[in-house]
Amino acid sequence: MKRYLYILPLALAFASCKVGKDYERPALENPSQFYSGMQVDSTVNTLAEVSWQDFFAHGELASYIQIALEQNTDLQLAIKNIDQANVLYKQSKMGLLPSLTLEVTGSHTDLSKNSQTVLSGAPRSSEDYNARLDLSWELDIWGKIRREKEASLAAYLQTQEVKRAVENRLVAEVATAYVNLLMLDEQLRIADEGLILREKTFALTQKMYEIGNESIVAVQQAEAQWLEAQELLPQIEQEIALQESAMGILLNHFPQKIQRTSTISALQFSTALQAGVPATFLSQRPDIQIAELELRKANAKVGAAQGELYPSLTISAQGGLNAMETSQWFQTPASLFGTVVGGLVQPIFQKKRLKAAYDVAVIEREKAAISFKNAVIVGYADVHDALVKIDKTQERERVVQQRVELLNTSLESTQLMFEWDKASYLEVVNAQALALQGNLNYATLKRDYLVSKIDLYRALGGH
Repeated sequence: MKRYLYILPLALAFASCKVGKDYERPALENPSQFYSGMQVDSTVNTLAEVSWQDFFAHGELASYIQIALEQNTDLQLAIKNIDQANVLYKQSKMGLLPSLTLEVTGSHTDLSKNSQTVLSGAPRSSEDYNARLDLSWELDIWGKIRREKEASLAAYLQTQEVKRAVENRLVAEVATAYVNLLMLDEQLRIADEGLILREKTFALTQKMYEIGNESIVAVQQAEAQWLEAQELLPQIEQEIALQESAMGILLNHFPQKIQRTSTISALQFSTALQAGVPATFLSQRPDIQIAELELRKANAKVGAAQGELYPSLTISAQGGLNAMETSQWFQTPASLFGTVVGGLVQPIFQKKRLKAAYDVAVIEREKAAISFKNAVIVGYADVHDALVKIDKTQERERVVQQRVELLNTSLESTQLMFEWDKASYLEVVNAQALALQGNLNYATLKRDYLVSKIDLYRALGGH
């Protein structure tokens, strides 16, 4: 064995020549603010650090989010993918260790009487018993196996970030579905009130027709408006049922009634908004982390592919017991045997397979770098867009609220004047249509404002 000890110092000398470059994050130009249009200071935004329990601090909504996080199938699959990647990573960590196998064999041979071996005087029957350990060890002199381990680690960490991405998306989708239901509830309430008003207008128009103060056309128009209001109710009820079904999928249960006690006007989310860029933004967004880990993995694979081009140093050894008779099998040291072989293999001509694999790995790394930079830009754009929506929706809400108040006041005045025969049915119908549509739009706008905040939570990579 001493004759082969020189191999170890030689391997250590080669070990300093690592293949591939250590990972370095590409240079990125980050903006100083997400959105300069907001009238806020430029201090670091702490919203990205807020948990979903604090951001969506509404008991009923929080309970639905918790159910989704516990039962959603997409999230369960993401957890299984983590377990699978963890198994592969643990296996990759064993790559630096030698392989060891145990083999035990026994054989009995009866030769032909006319065989050359027997005719030359050898015994016709023979036995052979063998028990041996086979060891094979590829020394990682270039760091190829270490690069493969780096790639496996990046793949494992990616699955964890995918889980975070699923959680982030799931929280946002449940919150959005809940807000949509509250909006539809509000619109159904508005439609119910509109139906009552139009039914009242139709009845009053009929009475005025009977005493000769309105024409039959007015009665027909009033009835048509009443029927139109009736048509709106099943339309909204259908949308509620479909939204409840969609939310049920997120909660991993069959379509059923989604209980809700809040109103869209009462629902509020965190308002501590600041336009400054948080220092931890790149680490908060799971999609950015996934893209960077993909780049890490591609970088490690370049090193591993490069290592395939260089010589590989392998040490193999065999040792055990061998005897021609069972009674002598375990007699030591007479039955002991051992073999040690050291080999250096240099690929010479592989039909450019190894060189092509290396070139492909380099291209994959360049593609991963482009994807990472794009993920960063998309991440900043998502936050910017969410902040713009919040800012501009607030401005619109103030204007629309004033308009709706005027339309509701105008409707009340017109309705009263019609009862006193001071306004025509056309004025009443027009006032009712404007007020109904204005109130429906206002409910939609309140929904849009809440959803824009949900979008901001998701864009910042909330957890």
